[in-house]
Amino acid sequence: MEWLNILSNSAKSKEDKLEAVGYIRDILDYGSETDDASLKIINSLSEQVVKQNDDDIKEVILDAMLEGSKAPFVEKSMNLEPIVGHLTEFNDECLSYILSMLGNSGNNDYRAIIESYKTNLRLEEDVEEALSELDYRIKNNL
Repeated sequence: MEWLNILSNSAKSKEDKLEAVGYIRDILDYGSETDDASLKIINSLSEQVVKQNDDDIKEVILDAMLEGSKAPFVEKSMNLEPIVGHLTEFNDECLSYILSMLGNSGNNDYRAIIESYKTNLRLEEDVEEALSELDYRIKNNL
């Protein structure tokens, strides 16, 4: 996966990394990847996003993960632990994406993490939506 080499190479420019994420996004959006293949890509992105120093790169990676994970199996199976272990390193824009993914996971273990952002007024709506989605998925066994 050439794009993974670009994201993990600190010598690559911001533009190169953004282009690589755009390529990944096209694969996830328009490719005919299986759910397993999409999950593998998204899990690789989960590991890469915490290694990035630029907030713009982090945000486009998180957007690619969120938008590329629309299959219920993928949303439920994503490995979000690398991200969860580094939440303090993300700005509010990035946290908005992360809260959505935590809610979409249907994993009740993430409830306390989502709720911990209730006091952030910029994320108040994101927290409500994530908790609502989490409750819906738990209730409906999704």
